[in-house]
Amino acid sequence: MLAALTKDGWPDGNLIISAVPPEERDYLLPRLESIDLHGRQALYVAGAHLAWLYFPLDSVVAILGVSRKGTTAQYALIGNESFAGLSALLGDSRAVGSSIVQSPGRCYRVGVQPMAEAFQRSEALRRVVLRCVSSRVTQTSQTSLCNALHSVEQRLCCWLLQTLDRLPSSDLTATQELVALVLGVRREAVTIAALRLQARGAIRCGRGHIVVLERRVLEERCCECYALLRDDVAAMARDISGASTGSHAR
Repeated sequence: MLAALTKDGWPDGNLIISAVPPEERDYLLPRLESIDLHGRQALYVAGAHLAWLYFPLDSVVAILGVSRKGTTAQYALIGNESFAGLSALLGDSRAVGSSIVQSPGRCYRVGVQPMAEAFQRSEALRRVVLRCVSSRVTQTSQTSLCNALHSVEQRLCCWLLQTLDRLPSSDLTATQELVALVLGVRREAVTIAALRLQARGAIRCGRGHIVVLERRVLEERCCECYALLRDDVAAMARDISGASTGSHAR
């Protein structure tokens, strides 16, 4: 069963899915399904064959780099502005990183093969996906810089704000173990940073939940990376929405 539909019967709620050009919709619609994603669910692991592309609706997916020793660090965060499995449309059928569900919720799923066929046929769809690629490169490079240069507290603030931007609620489903996993730090470091933010009235930590109380405090405490990443996603959304509107008008 599909989730919300537009007036013309096409699925709504994810920027990339919404931008699929009309000429490809009849082909993709019966191959598109709505599924529920669960917290810490592994969508794929680094190096694995990609069979599906995932388009979040109200869920958030983290893409992680994984070392040989098993340590991890997030380098991309995906909400309803993007999708997981991007490399499969660019000729690489292997997962570049590991992908886990950071915040549970709904998601569209479509097989790699039908989406790749539509990508090859449609110039309009290629423009949309390549704009997404450009944004992903920016996100990856900025997040890598952030991981190397900024404190755990700054990175936690940045992560909280990015997640908040992709969810309909200020109540985030996340354990400190999960936060440590995506930030690539020890749980104890997350605990210390979270307690500092809680003392400032920015968040309230519960069992498996982090509630954002004062967004302004997080914005004051985070590094410059958040604003850069936020503005890049906003620019991508404007470009894709504009291109999609023009294509549909024709």
